[in-house]
Amino acid sequence: MSYSVDTRRFGTPGLVLGAAAAFALVLGGALGIVGLDTTGFRLSIGPFLALQIVGAAFALFALLACAVIGVARLARRRFAPDADLRRVVHTLTALSAWGLLTVTFLPLKGSEAFVQAGRLTTIQLNMIGLAAVLIAGYVLGLVAAWAAVRVRRLLTHRLTPPGLRTLAGALAAALLIVALLGPGARVPGAGVSRRSAARVAVIGVDGCDWDMLGPLVEAGRLPTFERLMEEGTYGPLLSLEPLVSPRIWTTIATGRLPSAHGIEDFVDDSGTPVNATMRRAPTIWEVVSASGGVVNVIGWYVTWPVDDVRGVMISDRMHTLARAPLQAYHALSGEPTDGRLERFGRFSFDPGYGRYDESDLRYQRNRIVDEPLRWGFLRDTIYGAAAEASVPRYHPDFVAVYYRGVDFVQHFFWQYSQPDAFTGVDREAVAAYGDVIPNYYEFQDALLARLLDSLGPDMNVIIVSDHGFQARLDRDPSKPQLTGMHDLRGVYIASGPAFRNGGLVEGPTILDIAPTALAVMGVPVSEEMEGRVLTEIVRQEHLASHPVTTVPSYGPGVRDERQQIESSMDESIRDQLRSLGYIE
Repeated sequence: MSYSVDTRRFGTPGLVLGAAAAFALVLGGALGIVGLDTTGFRLSIGPFLALQIVGAAFALFALLACAVIGVARLARRRFAPDADLRRVVHTLTALSAWGLLTVTFLPLKGSEAFVQAGRLTTIQLNMIGLAAVLIAGYVLGLVAAWAAVRVRRLLTHRLTPPGLRTLAGALAAALLIVALLGPGARVPGAGVSRRSAARVAVIGVDGCDWDMLGPLVEAGRLPTFERLMEEGTYGPLLSLEPLVSPRIWTTIATGRLPSAHGIEDFVDDSGTPVNATMRRAPTIWEVVSASGGVVNVIGWYVTWPVDDVRGVMISDRMHTLARAPLQAYHALSGEPTDGRLERFGRFSFDPGYGRYDESDLRYQRNRIVDEPLRWGFLRDTIYGAAAEASVPRYHPDFVAVYYRGVDFVQHFFWQYSQPDAFTGVDREAVAAYGDVIPNYYEFQDALLARLLDSLGPDMNVIIVSDHGFQARLDRDPSKPQLTGMHDLRGVYIASGPAFRNGGLVEGPTILDIAPTALAVMGVPVSEEMEGRVLTEIVRQEHLASHPVTTVPSYGPGVRDERQQIESSMDESIRDQLRSLGYIE
């Protein structure tokens, strides 16, 4: 049976806007229901963010649709409404699929150049992945276009225009309701903060050392650290030997010994860099999320692939995807990354240092700028910006942010900062590189200030380091620039409405951070945790109104059910660990 469409009533503009609205609603609805979830990051979408996504997607898709039809008409092609709609739907579906598939695919394979993954390099994986994404998006576009035309024919044949509009409105309303109220719709601020004792942020500064931090605070160079110390409690944080960062940061996050949480070293017995599938104990953010709270976890060590949490979680490997774009942004802004690095000292970086032999001092000194200093600066900048952008939007109950640059620079610039501990340190090199570590602490202080502004005044902050530092006098001849080594005494600073203004308090260990954070939030502490609640640093009125409670166990954590996986980034991670002297 033949039929026709009244183009005077609907017309091409109506078809364009209808297709754009449909795709915007589908995209916003899908994100509102399931969130945005990849191995590298997870983003829960709340109602207001879902509405913003719908609006932005509608505007973008409408522009794209107009461009598609405009180009077709400029080419003097005559299309019936069905053909117009088919091309619009095909284009929008393909573009949507390409975008979603790309952000899902990239964190799986990494972005380091020429990383070996079996017999394939990352370049080859890029090409294979790009081809797969393009083909999948094109096929999905064709299928969606065919379905859209068939559905429109059916609806316009069976329904009058008023009935069609009513049906479309009902479907759109239903989709938005499901998106806003569905299981993936994490409403910012709707977690345990509405009923809990307090909000807590645990901020990790890898390698932060009292012998370096203290004098800089006294000299007035670190105003943010100084303010937190004046308003709260602080002291040494006893770590756990061997001083291996992944095991220590996982202990801080779980309150469990390495023998219980399963992360023992930088790599496992097979040489695979440790990842979150190997973790066997629940973390603070898993416990808070399971209790109904909203969390923000940014760059914490050993969090790839990410957990299924309410809120935002960005793994410790996502910065590799953003390093190149960030350096391109620096170049376009008029101050390239190389110039920014030179501000940490009095040196001039030579990007062509690779022409020198590796035994040449010019090679060695430029390399420690190009690798550890650049690595730390870019990594901390990326995760700092991610935290500052996401925390105000989600108003989380618990925040965990991890900075690593202090550790990097202390490994390689220690001899220039503390030359008296060594023999034969070149004085010109001390003049050029001696301020790198103090200046990086100032950079860390500025990052901390911006993060605190985003956290808000009601946030209780616990700053921790996994270890301190000391001079490495038994240097490896093959790594002469590796002059700083880990020390057992780290740092903690606790400041906020729930913490005492008690000054120096000694005795805490890395095992005590997780139970203390949970207790301050009013979340029961697991009796399996080997640490204790640091009641001596918490205000008595807070403890009186929110007594510490316990539960026997929170179970093994979600990782116990997941198969361990490897990544194409593993070889580049091993190379970095070798350059830092962590593995052979």
